[in-house]
Amino acid sequence: MENSMHPVQQEPTEKAMDSTQNTEKARDPESQTGKTTNEVSPGSEENQEASSGRPSMSGLRLNIVVFGLWISLFLAALDSTIISTALFDISNSLNETSKSAWVVTSYLLTYNGMAWTLCLQLTALFLTVFPAFVLLIAKLSDLVGLKPLLLGSNLVFLVFSIASGVARTIDQLIVFRAFQGIGASGLYCLVFVAILQLISLEKAGLYSGVISSVFALSNLLGPILGGVIVDNTTWRWIFYINIPLAAIATVLLGVAIPVSDDIRFNRQAFKRLDYVGSFLSICWLIPLLFALQEGGTYYAWDSSEVIGTLVGGIVTLIVFLAYEAWLPRRRDSAREPIFPIRFVRDPLQGLLLLNVLFTGFAFYTSIINLPQRFQAVNEVSASRAGVLLLTMTLVLPFFSLVAGALTAKAPQTAFTLLTFGTVLVLTSTACFSVLPDDHAVADRQYGFEVLMGAGLGIISTTQYVILKMTFPARDMAAGTGAMNMLRAMGGCIGLAICAAMLSSRLDDELAAVLPGRSPDQIQLAKNSLHGETNGFSAEEIAGVRRVYGRGYNDGFQVMIAFAGANVVVAGLLFLATCRRGGIGRVVADAKAAEARRPAAG
Repeated sequence: MENSMHPVQQEPTEKAMDSTQNTEKARDPESQTGKTTNEVSPGSEENQEASSGRPSMSGLRLNIVVFGLWISLFLAALDSTIISTALFDISNSLNETSKSAWVVTSYLLTYNGMAWTLCLQLTALFLTVFPAFVLLIAKLSDLVGLKPLLLGSNLVFLVFSIASGVARTIDQLIVFRAFQGIGASGLYCLVFVAILQLISLEKAGLYSGVISSVFALSNLLGPILGGVIVDNTTWRWIFYINIPLAAIATVLLGVAIPVSDDIRFNRQAFKRLDYVGSFLSICWLIPLLFALQEGGTYYAWDSSEVIGTLVGGIVTLIVFLAYEAWLPRRRDSAREPIFPIRFVRDPLQGLLLLNVLFTGFAFYTSIINLPQRFQAVNEVSASRAGVLLLTMTLVLPFFSLVAGALTAKAPQTAFTLLTFGTVLVLTSTACFSVLPDDHAVADRQYGFEVLMGAGLGIISTTQYVILKMTFPARDMAAGTGAMNMLRAMGGCIGLAICAAMLSSRLDDELAAVLPGRSPDQIQLAKNSLHGETNGFSAEEIAGVRRVYGRGYNDGFQVMIAFAGANVVVAGLLFLATCRRGGIGRVVADAKAAEARRPAAG
């Protein structure tokens, strides 16, 4: 089997084709034999992994690799939050405040006090482009190898961290941050690819949980560390501190990660890249997102702008899927689809990816909308909003580690845990949809955050464990990239829907709570609630905040449908294992393939 650290053989010999003919039938769900994807036979592709050269690691070498991966992902996550408390100083230092939002939104997670509409538009724009980079980077790791791309992503992140630190204008900083984000997206994707490729099935869940702990630590330390730096030295040290840590991570990974002998950086690898598919993967989402976000706000739902972009996005999506299905059928083409259509044909793989898509709705709408709700409805500062969110962000990695420990001892529990996690997310989403619109933060809201964090933590680990059990080694990198792409895509669509629901509520009710106010003043209340409000009375501001509260509830009410659908998908994924002989058979097949891989370190 071609694995993700080896070039794919485009012209196998007749002997090789004969030896794998039965395997292809067993792996093809549309074959006449009707055999399933995960069946293992002596002549199967999994059997060929024994000579593939990709090791399952253990011992000191494994710990060195995990430490290097942890540092890499921590730096990428830290730069999403550390700049939040330093933005004011950066703007003043570079004598430019109007463009400061672009410095932050390139990393998605920071709220800087601007109008919520602009924040969501820029956030969604980043989420639209980010999935394409993740999918492309994951596919590149299939073609040129994991190690060179992981080291390259670290190098890109390091170089543009230095460039951001020496930037002399706001435009330079924005550009350098964008390139820094490309390196970060590579680290985000490839770290989890490395966990799945280099670590055995029994340890994958535990180490995925360990790696995921970086997000809690970065969310906790980022704003605090950024404030300490700007209070005691120049803001440029926010980027300079990346230099020694990124260098250490690069050295550790360069020394400890093994490289297969047949990985070569050559032109043939790039001839197999799916450039058209990469382009189409961006083109279909942008118009669809525009229609969902702008419909009912700047344009009527029946306007030509909304209908045209909605239809255009759907048509382009169909073209993208059709092209990805047609590409491997071309005998004269060496290009490999960036999103193999066989993923959606296999029940286990397709349901897992659908589960990831719906998880993206819950994750991004809660992590972004809850802090905004704290500020808009409960009138707390941005830093205080981040502190109030810690109830969720600290619980998430804890339960991720718990799920990792459970699946490490009993991998078959992953399917049950995934279903349980989706139920927790559904419950918390329903609770968020009925939060009171009072000025004070309801005590029970912290309990709801615990439920959401626990559910997302359990899901985040079990999804990667199930990926390792249900995807063949040759598709591990592409499958990881598809998961990350779909999670971000779910966030895109979920944020757009919530933005539209909030805007619709504000348009419908603001005039009633601001009687006698001009349209310009009403628009000011809609777009600048976090800014200048001296022109409004305390009673008017309280009324506007209550409208905001109902608007955020509207968004979570819509998210209930997607969270409920995710429970159904998780249940179907559990049932789909019965068609493979039960969960025990799926796990046994995965372990059998794992056992044929050579040990290293």
